[in-house]
Amino acid sequence: MKVLHLFSNAKYTGPAEPALNLVVSLRKLGVEADLAFPNLPAGTQHTLLETARDRGVEPILAFRLNKHRNPVANFFDSQALTRYLKTSSYDLVHCHLENDHRIAAGPARRLGIPLIRSNYDGTGLQKPARQGPLLNRTARLLEPSHIALEHDTETYGYPRESMQVVPGSVDVERFDPSREVPDGRRWLGIGPQAFVVGIVARMQLHRRYEDFFHAIRRLVDAGCDAHAIVVGRGTNQARVGWQPVETLGLSDRVHFPGYVAGENYVGMVKAFSTKVFLVPGSDGTCRAVREAMAMGKPAVVADRGMLSEIVDDRVNGFVFDGSANGLFEALHALQADRQRLVEMGRAARTKAVEQFSLEVQARTVRQLYSEVLDSRAATQDVGNANG
Repeated sequence: MKVLHLFSNAKYTGPAEPALNLVVSLRKLGVEADLAFPNLPAGTQHTLLETARDRGVEPILAFRLNKHRNPVANFFDSQALTRYLKTSSYDLVHCHLENDHRIAAGPARRLGIPLIRSNYDGTGLQKPARQGPLLNRTARLLEPSHIALEHDTETYGYPRESMQVVPGSVDVERFDPSREVPDGRRWLGIGPQAFVVGIVARMQLHRRYEDFFHAIRRLVDAGCDAHAIVVGRGTNQARVGWQPVETLGLSDRVHFPGYVAGENYVGMVKAFSTKVFLVPGSDGTCRAVREAMAMGKPAVVADRGMLSEIVDDRVNGFVFDGSANGLFEALHALQADRQRLVEMGRAARTKAVEQFSLEVQARTVRQLYSEVLDSRAATQDVGNANG
C-alpha cells in the first residue's frame, strides 16, 4: 500500500505535527507513506522540514502547495501533481488541508486514484461553497469528532458510510508520567505540594483568559496553595495576561514561561496538577488536552467545540458550563480531594493510551485505506464483468 500525504502549509503549526505523526506511524505499520509540503527560501528556518527529517521522513518538496487558494499556483501544482502521480504508483492520496485537497482533486479523479481527506475542525468543515465540490470527489472523510460528522452530514449531504470518526492522536510514550523530564516546577520556583493549574493556548482576546484568572483569584482567596502556569505567547499577551494578573494581585501566583518546546514542554505539562482548556483555537481537535491526559492529568474543559467528546465529565476530568464560576467550582473540587485528583489522572492516562495513541490512530487509518481500496477493486471487477 503506497499513499501520498499532502499538506499545504510550510508552518509547523495546527495540524502539521498530527499529519507528520500519522505518516511516521503508518510507516511503522508497513504502509509506504510519503509526505509533501512546501519548501521555504534558503536561509529561512523551516521547522516542519527539520522535524520531518529528524523523524526519518524525507519530504517531497516539488510542489508550491500554498496555504491559501491561488488559481495560477494551483494550476501549475495540479499539472505537476498529475505528472508525479503517473510515475509514482500511489494507491491513495491523503489530503490534510483545504487547498491541497483542491489541488489534488483533479489529478486524482483523472487518474482514478481514491482521495482521502482528514478534517481538523472539531465542529465540522466550514465554508460550504468551497468544501462541497471537494467532498463530492472524496472517497473517505476522516472526522475528529461525532459533532463534526453530524455537521458535515447535514451540511453537505456527505454519505455516512464514507465517513468515520478518527480521534486525534498523541505520542503516549513521549507524554508518559513515568518518564524523566525537566522539572517545570523547579524552573518556575513552585513547591511540590502546590495545586498547579496549567493552560496551553495562544494569548489571544477570544481565549477567555479573564475567566481563567478570576477562577485562580478565587482559589487563592479560598485558602488554596494554588499556582497557574500559562504556556504560550501572542501579540496580546500584555493585555490578556500580564496586566490582568497584576490588577488581580496574582503576580506571585501566575507564571508565564512563554512558548516552551521539546522536552521542556513535556516537563511543563508534567508540572501541572490539572489542565484547563477554555476555547478551541487553530487546532480544533484540541491536542493539548490529549497531551495532558496522556501525562496523567485530569482536564477541566469548557463545554465548547468537541471538548466534551475528549473529556468524560467526572471520570477523567470535568466538563463545565464555560463560566468563571463553573471553572472555579471544578478546580476547587479537584484541589479539595487529592485522591480524586489522582484517580482522575489515572483514568485520563488510560483513555489516552487506549484511544488516542499514535499506533491506535495509524491502525484505524490503515484499515480505512484497505476498505477504500477493496471497494475500488470490487467496483472495477463489476465493471469488467459487465463489460
